[in-house]
Amino acid sequence: MKISSIAIIAAFVAPALAVKTWDVNFVNGTFSPQVLDIAPGDTVSWTNNEGGDHAIVQTIEGARSCDSLAGGFNSGRKTKGQAYQRTFYRIATVNYKDGFGSNCKKGAQGTIYVGPRPSGSPSMTGSPSKAIGPSKTGGPSKTGGPTRTAAPITKPNGASSFSSAEKSVLLGVACFIGALAL
Repeated sequence: MKISSIAIIAAFVAPALAVKTWDVNFVNGTFSPQVLDIAPGDTVSWTNNEGGDHAIVQTIEGARSCDSLAGGFNSGRKTKGQAYQRTFYRIATVNYKDGFGSNCKKGAQGTIYVGPRPSGSPSMTGSPSKAIGPSKTGGPSKTGGPTRTAAPITKPNGASSFSSAEKSVLLGVACFIGALAL
């Protein structure tokens, strides 16, 4: 009886806690989308689908900048068809740029809000991206066409309507009920 109670709880809570993979592409020398709102534990995948080389480099905190963050992530050179993935576990605002040549100064910059946005953050809207799980063939995941707005906010298709805080509460309730079943 204990196992069935835990299985029932897991069946309802697990989908709400599922992590997502978000796709960012290079379109006309810039990132598309330029702004993402994701949950802790989600992964972002940048795919170089253009002819030129690119690099994903974390930049300093604050307003978008072309100044690299010491100790921040750096994908290294990515040629056409290559992808770089990174999972974000902590609530943060992460700014990044294309680290090749003058691409950053030409607008190749992006922002990822992991968890709730800080107060005073810009509130833009845009079209949702087509986010799918990791490719079963090992290749990069695909997205829809380019987004034309300046800095769209995207959410993956099929995303749960639970916020990060609600997911934490659900997980706590599931753990509590599971402990009672023992």
